[in-house]
Amino acid sequence: MQRHVRDQLDEYLIGELGPEAEHQFEEHVRCCRSCETALSEAQSARSYLAWLAPAEAPPVPGPGFYLQVHEAIERKLAWGWFGRLAASLRPRFAYPLALLGLLFMAWTLTFETDAADDSIFGFPPSEYSASLPDEADGVASRDLVLLTLVDMTEED
Repeated sequence: MQRHVRDQLDEYLIGELGPEAEHQFEEHVRCCRSCETALSEAQSARSYLAWLAPAEAPPVPGPGFYLQVHEAIERKLAWGWFGRLAASLRPRFAYPLALLGLLFMAWTLTFETDAADDSIFGFPPSEYSASLPDEADGVASRDLVLLTLVDMTEED
């Protein structure tokens, strides 16, 4: 009984076996069903793997890319210890700051003001309405202005 050639499957499929070794391999595959099955499975697996191979090479980053990466690193290092401290504390302060914001909002919504008593410019409504001229005062003021204009034209 011959030994199985499963360990030579890859070399056979790549074409690295010598002519005599290749002939022995093919002879054995014709006689051995398990090696024939292994060869057909290896061929189908290689065909599936060929689909995964990229059609073209990936793009090579240019010098501009490396310059941008270098500048970004320099900017991060330029912040110094204060920038690193702020970056490390930022996640720790997010929840307490949100809680303080909610508490402040709740306090302002429940805080009682005297805004209902105050009117425009801080005058109480009774004083403000008393300072507004009524219709009769408006007519009297208009007549006074007209009489003053007439007197001025008669003097000239």
